[in-house]
Order: sequence, then C-alpha cells, then structure tokens
Amino acid sequence: MKNNSYIFKKEFPKSAAVACQGVSGAFSEIACRKLFEDPKITFVKSFEDVFAAVENGDCRYGMIPIENSSAGSVNRTYTLMINHKFFIVRSVVVKVEHSLLALPDTDIGDIKEITSHEQALNQCSGFTSSMGVRTFACENTAVAAKLVATSGRRDLAALSSPLCAELYGLKVLKSSVQDSDSNFTRFICISREPEVY
Repeated sequence: MKNNSYIFKKEFPKSAAVACQGVSGAFSEIACRKLFEDPKITFVKSFEDVFAAVENGDCRYGMIPIENSSAGSVNRTYTLMINHKFFIVRSVVVKVEHSLLALPDTDIGDIKEITSHEQALNQCSGFTSSMGVRTFACENTAVAAKLVATSGRRDLAALSSPLCAELYGLKVLKSSVQDSDSNFTRFICISREPEVY
C-alpha cells in the first residue's frame, strides 16, 4: 500500500502557535480565537510575514483573510498565495463590524481624517463619504486604533472593531458604520504540511 503524505488527525488542535497580521484586536485574532480555544498568537507586520512564519516553521499555523462579502477578494492575499507553498487546513467566517474610534475627549464633529485597513475603508466608504473627511490606509484595523490612541490628535479617528476601543482606551463615536449589515470576512488557516481532519 502506498504511503500517503497527508497527516490525518482526529480532531483540530485546541491550542497551537498561530501567526496573525497586525496587533492585538485585529480581526485575524478574532478569527483565530474562533478556531482555537487557546491559541499562542504571534503578531507580525504583514500578510507576507504570516506566510513566512508558517514556511519557516516559526508558527504551525497562520490566519489570512481571503474575501469579504462587501469589498470582495483580498487581492494582496491572492498575490501571496501564488508565491508561497502552503496548505489550507480550515476556514472561518467572521462577522465584521466597524466602529468609528477616537480619543476619549473627541466629538464626531472634530474628525478630519480617518484611518484603517484598505478593506475596512472600502466597507465603510458610504459612511466616510457622508462625513466629508480625508481617509488613508494603514496595515490593519487594530494598527489604526493603536495609531489613534498614541497620536494625541482629536481630529483623527480609526475604523476598527469595538474590541479595540477597550484595548486602546478609545471612545466609540459611532457604532456599525459599515455600509452593509451583512459584512463577513472569510479567513483561511494555513499550514506548512497538509493536515486533514
């Protein structure tokens, strides 16, 4: 009988080392905690770094966003998928709810600029247009919240998860600002070796 290269497991692990892009509060962390009961999360700067952490064996798994119900495919992910060797072992869908976050002493009328990940900006473009503010993209929704928290600027806000308001001591100026209430992102869990559950 031929030896099969696939690793067959009875049950998906409850705990493992997982690479997630961004900082604490990122939607990739939320996706990770939906799949694992007790993940050992390593935060990395870019999606490229997630693939590298898995390929190098630094983390057993990596969490990568692949598509959003409102904004479509995460194009950067597809580009990276072509250039890296990996296996998809699971996927998970996360309901994405964006809030407008700012420093505690800020009013919504103070806001002149909004920052977030480009996908979040796309998912909330109707809202940001109605505010008539400038927008600029950064690496991650949680990175945006952290940037606002450390900026000292009352004219700057972030589109991020409500969790980030708690994590970074920010005020929720407005909740659920995404253009669609049916806003879901699919994440894939990748590994260096094939695993079948």
